[in-house]
Amino acid sequence: MQLPSMIKGWYNPNTSPEKLLASYISTGKNKYLSLLVEQFNLSLYHYLLSQSNKELAEDVVQTTWLKVMKTNGISQQQANVKSWLFTIARNTLIDEFRRQKKWQTQLLDENKMLTVNLEKSLQAVDRITQFNATLLQLPFLQREAFIFQQEGFSVNEIAELTGDSFETIKSRLRYARNNLSHLLGTPS
Repeated sequence: MQLPSMIKGWYNPNTSPEKLLASYISTGKNKYLSLLVEQFNLSLYHYLLSQSNKELAEDVVQTTWLKVMKTNGISQQQANVKSWLFTIARNTLIDEFRRQKKWQTQLLDENKMLTVNLEKSLQAVDRITQFNATLLQLPFLQREAFIFQQEGFSVNEIAELTGDSFETIKSRLRYARNNLSHLLGTPS
């Protein structure tokens, strides 16, 4: 396929997100922002959807991109654009939970014992549907750490993203895996 000559120069699928963001900030041209949105919108939405409902996820992902549009850049210590975007999305979601007065309830769930009998509470036939429903039963912070890891973030990156210690994230991931195994009825 031949690309028109006016497109050849700016579309490069190998362009790093950092370069795209820098180009957007320096020029203000929406083509760079569009490429960033194309690259990260789905994973941001997936993360937000796993932590909330469809409407809230859609609102928060849109607010995240609006915040990106208003930015002057990212700090040197937060040089990874993917981490920076997920941090904005996470903080926006938490702000919305606080506004709706749901955040305190989410934090209290962290200490609840998970004693739900999955066989009685779920009539799901499909294993993926069953897994997704089980994932939603995890406390917010465990679910968040687990999903970030599934998105490809390392434990160090998750700790940086959430502002928690390395050991705290390791514990949340361990609890998340143990709780998922328990709820799914699989050996740990």
